[in-house]
Amino acid sequence: MNTKLAINLSEGTVQVEGTEDFVRFIYQDFKESLSKHVFLRTVETTPPVTSNVEPPLLTTDKTPQRRQPKKKRSSSGEEKLTRPVAYSKPKYNSELDLTGLEEFYDQWKPENNPEKILVFLAFLRDRLGKTSSHSDDVYTCFFAMRARTKIPGAFRQAFHDMKGRTHYIDFETTDSIEISIAGDNWFKSQTKKLKEAKT
Repeated sequence: MNTKLAINLSEGTVQVEGTEDFVRFIYQDFKESLSKHVFLRTVETTPPVTSNVEPPLLTTDKTPQRRQPKKKRSSSGEEKLTRPVAYSKPKYNSELDLTGLEEFYDQWKPENNPEKILVFLAFLRDRLGKTSSHSDDVYTCFFAMRARTKIPGAFRQAFHDMKGRTHYIDFETTDSIEISIAGDNWFKSQTKKLKEAKT
């Protein structure tokens, strides 16, 4: 009984015809090379999968990004870096004896935040002997007078604004604030103004 076997290796057809044992022998001989060839051809002819979509950028660092400092131009045209200033909340100083603060405040009749800060600093200096005061001491004065005046919202920034605009105070840090000559001159002009108001 004749048996036929057809093998197609990339269209190179091999046909075998003969007894079953003969065909099986030929088939076993070609079986291994046939499977390798088919596998290789599959790998070679399969086109690579491509995509025009760019993969998203992944960030594994969960540390919050720091804000880049802003650049400011000085009058000479040079760029300077300015970093945002972080202020801590003011604290109440329970060791201050503020007896007589209300009368001292009413004596000078301050009208705005710089004048109020100046009056509080003068009270701390003249009544408590503090030639330089911490901004927390001034906050304590504001807190004691909270029924009469509002505490500035951006509290520590108020000292920087006051120093730049009125020059009533002088300091390197708000831990040590002193009344400047301009500040003392305000009291002289205020004394004169109050005397004129009484006459």
